Amino acid sequence: MPEHLSSVEWARLGWREFTPLVMLMSLSVLLLFVRLSRGRLRPPGYLRYLWAFLLVFAVADFVSFTPAVWLLAFISFRALREYFSLVDLRPEDRLGVLGAYLSIPFMIYLVQIGWYGFFIISIPVYAFIVIPYLVTVFDEDGRGSLLSIGIIDFGLFFFVYCLGHLAYLAYYSSWLALLLLLPVAFCKFVSTRCSRWGRLPGLLIGLPAVVGLSLLLRPWTGVPCGPAIFVGVLIPVLVQMGERTVAMIERDLGIDAGNLEPGRGRVLDALAAYLFAAPIVFHYLRWIMKFDELVLGHGA
Repeated sequence: MPEHLSSVEWARLGWREFTPLVMLMSLSVLLLFVRLSRGRLRPPGYLRYLWAFLLVFAVADFVSFTPAVWLLAFISFRALREYFSLVDLRPEDRLGVLGAYLSIPFMIYLVQIGWYGFFIISIPVYAFIVIPYLVTVFDEDGRGSLLSIGIIDFGLFFFVYCLGHLAYLAYYSSWLALLLLLPVAFCKFVSTRCSRWGRLPGLLIGLPAVVGLSLLLRPWTGVPCGPAIFVGVLIPVLVQMGERTVAMIERDLGIDAGNLEPGRGRVLDALAAYLFAAPIVFHYLRWIMKFDELVLGHGA
C-alpha cells in the first residue's frame, strides 16, 4: 500500500487486511480440489484469473505494492501475447509488436510510482504515436499497414491500458480494487450460467445482487452510499459490454467460445469482463473519493 495513504481512515481497518488472503486461500483450496479431480471437473477460466488478482492484492497488502503491480503486468502480457497469436499480422510488423510489449513496463512503472498524469496518457498518446512509426520501419510498399496499426493499437489499449486501471485502483486501496473485482467475478458467474437465455437475464439478475454487494463492502471501501449504489448498477452493464465486444472479436477470429483452449482465447475470454469496467469504475471512484486531493494532502 502507498505510504502516503496510510493515515487515510478507509485505507486500513485492522483485520480487514486479512480478507483478501482468506479469499485467496479459499479459492486456492477449491482450485486444488478441481485439479485433484483429474479432469472430472473443469473450472471456468475466470476463476483462475480471480485467483491471480486475489494473489496480487494479498501481495500488495502483506509484502509490497511493487511486486504486486508487476504481477499485474505479467497478466497483461499474457493477454496481449495471446491476442497477437490470434490476429493476422505481417512479418514487417515485428517492431510494432515489440513496441506494444515494451509499453507494458512503461505503463506499469508509472503506476508503481503513482504518476497519474503521465499514466493516463502513456498508451493513448505516446505509445499510439510511436507504434505506427515502428510498423512502417520494415515496410516497403505500405500494403496492410493501416490494418496492422489498428490491430496492434487496439490490443494494446484493451488488454494493457484498460487492465492498467485495475492496477492503479490497487495503488490507492486493495479494497477499492476488490470493489471492482468481486462484483465483476459475480457478474461473470451469472452470465455464464444464464448464457443459454441470452444476456438480458444475466443483467437483470446481476444488477440487484451487485448493488447489494457494493453496499456490503462499504465499511471497508469507504465509498458513500449513493456512489456505491451507482457502482453496483454500473458494473453489470459494463461487464455485459465488455463480454459482448470480446465475443464478437472471438467470432471474427474463428474462436469457438464453447471450447476455449490455451492460446486460443482462454485468457481473453477470462479477462473480457474487466475491460470496460476497470477504466470507467476507476475514474468514477477517483472523482468521488477525490484521490488527487488525498495524494496532494500527504505531500506526494
